Amino acid sequence: MVSKEIFRKLALFSNFSDGELEKLGALFTVREFGSGQLINSEGAENREVIILLEGSVAVEMSSSLRDSSEPLVLSTESTPGRIIEWSNAIDSTRSGGTALSRAVDPSKVLAADGAAVKALCDGDIGLGYKFIQQIALVIASRLRDTRTQFLSACSQFWWPEGRH
Repeated sequence: MVSKEIFRKLALFSNFSDGELEKLGALFTVREFGSGQLINSEGAENREVIILLEGSVAVEMSSSLRDSSEPLVLSTESTPGRIIEWSNAIDSTRSGGTALSRAVDPSKVLAADGAAVKALCDGDIGLGYKFIQQIALVIASRLRDTRTQFLSACSQFWWPEGRH
């Protein structure tokens, strides 16, 4: 169980009521990861909602387009309160996570069973709206990061007009 005081330190939960934070706190626990330690795997049925509490986490995906076996880093999350994994809270098809996450530095996260978070959000529409809104903000920022990386990669193959 996580106290509402821990949630209150995170901007993510600034517009949640004490009652909503107590409901969430009953679902979450604190976990610690060492540098380089895998937090969740790409393609696996990630069953948890994971929120960064402290440290730094790289969100990565494998890429068969690269000669190197090193993963492509989509983003590095170091802001406390950033949602690292949410798949099971919104994806009832169990399609598997689209990326893996790995601790860059020693890190602490809040973790909860995604199905339990989804059930809470379904049962408390106000809380659910606030929580899903925060997930949408993370998805939007990851899409922006991916777009920037895509454009950067494409620019390596772009030839100015008239040069062939």
